[in-house]
Amino acid sequence: MIYRLKIVFGKEQVNKFLTNEIFTDDELDINIKEYVFNSIEERESFVSGITEAVGWTDFVIAETVAEFTS
Repeated sequence: MIYRLKIVFGKEQVNKFLTNEIFTDDELDINIKEYVFNSIEERESFVSGITEAVGWTDFVIAETVAEFTS
C-alpha cells in the first residue's frame, strides 16, 4: 500500500487553507508539497520530523549513522 501526504508550507498559505480560501497557481506549485511513503510507519516518522522542525528557519545534518543489527 502507498501512503500519500500533502503539506502546505508558508504562514499565509496555512491561514488560507484553514479558512478555505483558494490558492493561486503559484501557491499550488510552491507552497503545497506531496510526499509518498511505503508504510504508515514511514509516514508517521516523517510527520514527527516535520513537527520537530516547526519554528526553526534553518538546519544542517551534522551526522548520519547506519547500524546493522542481527
